[in-house]
Amino acid sequence: MAESAFAYFLNCTSLAIIAFSAHLLILRSKKQVVYLPLAGCLGAIAILICQPLLKELIPGLQVLFLLLALPSLYLIPPCFWLYVQGITSGTSWQLTSAHLKHFALSGVGLLIVICALLLPDELRHAILVEGREGVLESTPDLLRNLVYALLIITFLMVLGWAVQAGFYIQAVFWRLHSYRAQLRDLFASTEAQEGRWILWLLMAVGGVWLFAAASILYDNLVAPVKTDVVIKNLVILSMIWSVAIWGLRQKPGFEELYLSDEETQEALRSVIDSKYQRSALNEELADSIVKKLHQAMQQDRLFLDASLSLPKLAKHISTSAYYISQTLNETIGVNFFDYVNRYRINAAKEQLRNTNNTVLDIAMNVGFNAKSSFYTAFKKETQVTPNQYREANRQE
Repeated sequence: MAESAFAYFLNCTSLAIIAFSAHLLILRSKKQVVYLPLAGCLGAIAILICQPLLKELIPGLQVLFLLLALPSLYLIPPCFWLYVQGITSGTSWQLTSAHLKHFALSGVGLLIVICALLLPDELRHAILVEGREGVLESTPDLLRNLVYALLIITFLMVLGWAVQAGFYIQAVFWRLHSYRAQLRDLFASTEAQEGRWILWLLMAVGGVWLFAAASILYDNLVAPVKTDVVIKNLVILSMIWSVAIWGLRQKPGFEELYLSDEETQEALRSVIDSKYQRSALNEELADSIVKKLHQAMQQDRLFLDASLSLPKLAKHISTSAYYISQTLNETIGVNFFDYVNRYRINAAKEQLRNTNNTVLDIAMNVGFNAKSSFYTAFKKETQVTPNQYREANRQE
């Protein structure tokens, strides 16, 4: 009894978090529509998990929401994909008619719901709520065949959802991989924009997805699968909390682009797309830009600015961001992120050799926003950790 009450509490908590977060996301979508798909994703999850609450408070809606579970299931992957697409877009993202194709399968699920709603109430309740399929034996042949056809199609669609979810998870991984490379052409620190929480969440979802897909197959083909309701609700709550808290924190990665003037936006979009083939950059101009870049880093020590970006650097040396990016990639052979962080690492080496400052203090002093990003960049550049570098050089 206590276990059942705790599971009910977890379910209500999950629904409360969804209601609060979806409300905030919808309010934000008035300024940036990218938050709307995430609100839709959370709403679809709410439909899937609300059965315990409906059973206790509004039993009359149980059948309807059981039916709506199928189209809702098919809403979650495309809604999350559109959200990721929006926050990684190089332009201010908008919903268009071209996005409707992502909801085609959910539309098929909705048609099944409409067909099911045309069935007699007693028959729907017996099959969906009570699980008494034997009631079909006393129904007319035409109606019985129709119900069997709906059940088979629904079963196939539930199996198909596993394929759909896998497709979108893979698409999100590829999108984020490309997006992180684009960020490094524009920003010297990318922790806030990278959206690493999405990768961690997807790995967790992928594990749950594999377990769910295997359970669905086993449940329908072999025998019913029993799962601990408390553990299930804890997993659901933790995932919903993660999506809600990080989804509300996450801003579009290229938001700085949207706020720039039209000429700068066009230059930065070209940087993101790596469209250098039509550039008028020649060897003389590239050499001049290289000298300006070295001066900005060595004399002006611009790398100490933790929020340094390509537009800021372009403004500082009075040069097109487009030409700077092309010079970095084609003449020097590094992206903006690695170029700036080389100077930060060199400054950190000096402090590691000559001071007793902590690694965290040194990381902050030379322009990094986080200790973890400093460790990653330092080891990439030197093949050792900051502490190993300090010990080795002090011994010498």
